[in-house]
Amino acid sequence: MPLMTKKVKLHDGIVGALVLASVGLGQAFDPRWYALTGLVAVVMISSAFTGFCPVHFLVSKVVKEP
Repeated sequence: MPLMTKKVKLHDGIVGALVLASVGLGQAFDPRWYALTGLVAVVMISSAFTGFCPVHFLVSKVVKEP
């Protein structure tokens, strides 16, 4: 089983933080924050078909792995 790379860990952390933050903000302040959770879900589903994920693209530009 391959180990997770630094890029994958950072990607998963960013996406998870976005989902968790939007759910928390939606619960605490305004339900319209749930739209961010929906947007993240749409991007994740579309990236499964297209192979392009904006978060992973940005992480790849920032993090250089050997």
